Amino acid sequence: MALPAWTRLVWLPLVVFILFLAAISFRPLLPIDETRYTSVAWEMYLSQDWLKPLTMNFAPYHHKLPLLFWLINASWAIFGVSRWAATLPVVLSSLACVYLTVALGRVLFPGFQRQGDRTAIIMVAGAPFLAYSTVIYFDLTLTVFVLLSLIGTVVYTRARGWRSVVLIGVSLGLGVLARGPVAFLHLLFPILLAPLWASNLRQPVRWYLGILAALGVAAAIVLCWLIPVLQQSDGKFAYALLWMQTVGRATGKLDAHVQPFYFYLPFLPAALIPWVFLPRFWRGAAVLREGLWETEGIRFLVCWFVPTFLLFSLISEKQPHYLLPLLPAVVLAMALCLKEVSTRQMAQGLAIMVVAIVAGQAIASVTILKRYDLEPVAAYMRANRDKDWAFVENYHAELGFLARLQKPVDDVPRHRLAQWFADHPDGRAIVVYRNAKDLAGYHSVLDNPYRAKRMAVLSAQ
Repeated sequence: MALPAWTRLVWLPLVVFILFLAAISFRPLLPIDETRYTSVAWEMYLSQDWLKPLTMNFAPYHHKLPLLFWLINASWAIFGVSRWAATLPVVLSSLACVYLTVALGRVLFPGFQRQGDRTAIIMVAGAPFLAYSTVIYFDLTLTVFVLLSLIGTVVYTRARGWRSVVLIGVSLGLGVLARGPVAFLHLLFPILLAPLWASNLRQPVRWYLGILAALGVAAAIVLCWLIPVLQQSDGKFAYALLWMQTVGRATGKLDAHVQPFYFYLPFLPAALIPWVFLPRFWRGAAVLREGLWETEGIRFLVCWFVPTFLLFSLISEKQPHYLLPLLPAVVLAMALCLKEVSTRQMAQGLAIMVVAIVAGQAIASVTILKRYDLEPVAAYMRANRDKDWAFVENYHAELGFLARLQKPVDDVPRHRLAQWFADHPDGRAIVVYRNAKDLAGYHSVLDNPYRAKRMAVLSAQ
């Protein structure tokens, strides 16, 4: 059963808007990542210079690329500086991912037109989308450009045209500015394995030359940002940005999020929730498996997902959200497996999942999420912005945006805190602690739960 015309136009933006409202109403910015990224964007806003090196706590920050911070600053330029305006670019990216996944399905599969709304329902009701569509991460923004690049790649196998080359190149260049060179890895195997999945790949040498031209376009886009940044940076920053953030992350030399090769395997079943619980899903999967290599679209999904998943499993640094650009491949495969499930039943599943995530956030906002809310500390900092501030070791700019700071916070080792107070007798220090004895010798002016510990604002005794 197809959805009515007016429903087809409004249901998807409406559902995403509900998820957006729930996130900004019930969930604080989550430390460490969301608070850090909004602080980097805030410092870009203060500088009003989008082509200078990124900073965190007003020191060079070479861990990320600038596109998401540009989008946040563009949103702030229109709507003013706020948490909701910072979240808006991610939510719009999430919405674009759904539309582009449907567009890719229509390019890959004849007769896919009727599956568009069903595919969107499958994606939006899925656990990965509900978990990450409103979180200020880079991966869904990257997914937008990966999907555009893949659409251009498929179209280019069927008809040689400069528009496809430009689409691939521009999308890939923006993908690199969104997440770094990892964008190339998501396009690597669909390009290398094109002779296996493309039914009409005539003159493959000419096709690969066109892909090289697209890579040249992508490189030109990246260099438009990279050259001015490197001109303003020293050699240490350039080395960290160009080498350690690529090779270092792949090999685990940064010692951040290093996980075993099987780390992603448990997340595969989670990506199928809630549809994995439907018996018809498994019957459809059995039918799909029988003709696995007969259809160009299915061959494309296999050549895209399987080797890319294995490659990311071999890379030392792993996080579940790193695989979000592969989510559309899973969604399109599920759409083929769920052909026998009615649209009404799928819509009911979507409603249940959305209600569950909204209710879950509402309940968590008065329970567990209070331990992640830094607003009380940030409010105190805003009221005392004229004082000198320190954070007792490993400060990740958790409070830069929330407190609208315009000067750095000193990152002080615990054993040097007494000396810092001697040098800044009217200053304030933030300490994350477990036991009250850790605060001995200082006066606590504010104390707050923080994750599994507590966070205190201290002054000299």
